[in-house]
Amino acid sequence: MLKLDLTCFKDGEKSANTIFKKYASKVKTLHKSIVDKKCKGSEMLGWLDYPLNYDQKEIKKLVSLSKEWKENKKIKNVVLLGIGGSYIGIRAGIDLVLSEFNRDKEIFYVSSLSSSYIVSLLEKLKNEDFYLVVISKSGTTLETAIGFRMFYNLLFEKFGSVGANERIVAITDKEKGTLKKICNEQEIKTFCIPDDVGGRFSAITPVGLFPMGVMGLDVEKVLKGCKKAIEENNSANLEDNLAYQYAVLRHYEHTENKKSVEIFCVYDDAIRFLSEHFKQLFAESEGKENKALLPVNCLFTTDLHSVGQFLQQGSKIFFETCLEFEKPLADVKVKDFLDNADGLKFITQKKLDYINKVAASSTIDAHHLEAGIDIIKILVESRCEEAFGYLYTWFSIAVAMSALLLDVNPFDQPGVEAYKKRMFAKLGK
Repeated sequence: MLKLDLTCFKDGEKSANTIFKKYASKVKTLHKSIVDKKCKGSEMLGWLDYPLNYDQKEIKKLVSLSKEWKENKKIKNVVLLGIGGSYIGIRAGIDLVLSEFNRDKEIFYVSSLSSSYIVSLLEKLKNEDFYLVVISKSGTTLETAIGFRMFYNLLFEKFGSVGANERIVAITDKEKGTLKKICNEQEIKTFCIPDDVGGRFSAITPVGLFPMGVMGLDVEKVLKGCKKAIEENNSANLEDNLAYQYAVLRHYEHTENKKSVEIFCVYDDAIRFLSEHFKQLFAESEGKENKALLPVNCLFTTDLHSVGQFLQQGSKIFFETCLEFEKPLADVKVKDFLDNADGLKFITQKKLDYINKVAASSTIDAHHLEAGIDIIKILVESRCEEAFGYLYTWFSIAVAMSALLLDVNPFDQPGVEAYKKRMFAKLGK
């Protein structure tokens, strides 16, 4: 399902294996603390158990309702209200598996406080039917709560109380919280956010499974990929655990090689939100106590025409992790053009994905061989539900080990509250 290519990391696998030997004992100790649920933040390890022990009755209901929405041809527009882990991972999964255009349904993400965006979407939907998915454990996350007010009111104006409520599904706390209370009072259908799963780990729970199912993804295949990642990366031995290998190499680059930035590179627009998930996952899990790498994501070849000069010849404060899928969702050959008027006859009859992969390999060679940049390559066979579930869980396992190597809690985010306190005070709470 997934391979690590370390040929462009320092002197290749030989140097990587030397690093692994230095970390082997420490990794075994930390692995035991995870398995025994004694590590920092162990009360939030539910994502590691969920694919193996999820509530089958709830998932059966979730699959049934998501299929009902999916197969309802009248549902053309779905609005998803959520922010952070209640948005990024979901979009990553949908964009990874589905082609970008000509989808059965349009999904609109409300994940900010942008008045221009929200007003524009409200105006668009005034004369159209739409269904609403609202995701918030408490119901008081400001961005989501404001969105819920706005779009619920529009549904109420168009369809009345009963019509509005039957067009909404909420993913929230099982028993408590503002959103759960509203849903109980209004008889709005809900699914549960597990208490022991944090937002940036939650797309493999109902948080992500319901909207992904509505858009046509096979929920059970996503969970199958998650389970496979857990089974294949459950060894304390570094030589058998690719997720831990990645964690160790990141830690080595930061602490021994003195790198302060990791650039996560993808070569396909559709994978951009998978790299956004990577950015949130590692920044929020590790960025504490003045520690950790700054995760930055780049979409190539697009960003090679903006930051490419710096990457090639600027200060070497970074290393790169490149994610590549071996098989595209679709491909096409480049046809002849006006009797070679553009002078590019050499690309005629070459497939576009092949050209993109040549650009990727050429960039990697230029960065590693000429600029001396260490590059970790992550190779995945194809873009499908199982691959998404696998990747999502694989990165979760990697970040748990990576953060513990830094001796920080991988599962909290106390710094996020700083701006919220000031914001609520200024708003007069």
